[in-house]
Amino acid sequence: MLCEQLIAAKQRRRQALAQRLLTGKARLPGFVKQPGTVPTHPYPLPKDWAYVRIGKVCRELTGRNSDAADLPVLSCTKHQGLVSSLDYFGKRVFSEETSAYKLVPRGTFAYATNHIEEGSIGYQDLYDLALISPIYTVFQTTEQVDDSFLFRLLKTEWYRQLFQKHTNASVDRRGSLRWSHFSEICIPLPSIREQRAIVEVLEDADREIALHRAELDALKRQKRGLMQQLLTGKVRVP
Repeated sequence: MLCEQLIAAKQRRRQALAQRLLTGKARLPGFVKQPGTVPTHPYPLPKDWAYVRIGKVCRELTGRNSDAADLPVLSCTKHQGLVSSLDYFGKRVFSEETSAYKLVPRGTFAYATNHIEEGSIGYQDLYDLALISPIYTVFQTTEQVDDSFLFRLLKTEWYRQLFQKHTNASVDRRGSLRWSHFSEICIPLPSIREQRAIVEVLEDADREIALHRAELDALKRQKRGLMQQLLTGKVRVP
């Protein structure tokens, strides 16, 4: 179907645009303060961007549900990020005893310490406060970072591969990436204004794709309805 081909093309274009904007290969008008690049691994970055350790602009949160509060429990998926565990699985798959579970306030990140190389990292924007299994690592950013910018950056294929590399090189050899190692990973960081501008561009691209998907869904429903009427004889072909 032509609409499906259009959506696929838009997704490829959006992915390429995100890669270029998030790494500084393409810059938005009005933000270049110093032309040129500096060598960093694995690609050169704009001279007016910082290149910092995650631990410099984020901090780990280790709070536990010691009061055994009745809070929603989250799970992390590769594609949807953080989700309500009950809604996603349709049943309780977590422990009834949640006093050891970690607190996840709204506006924080959580990743599966043992599975981040699969892309299992999410952003908590569902509840004011929720819980997650102790096997996860929870952290939040400082005012230097736009959360949407960082989330999109950490969900790129490059960072998934980087997490895999660090996980395989983990000292404890348990296939995990604990905060002590995760926080040493470096990220490119433009000014907060440029971060937000990049996010706006990518959100516009996402909205465009969402509109095309809604159009495709409407066409499919229309086709099913027409087929139902034709097959039952409610509508006759002249």
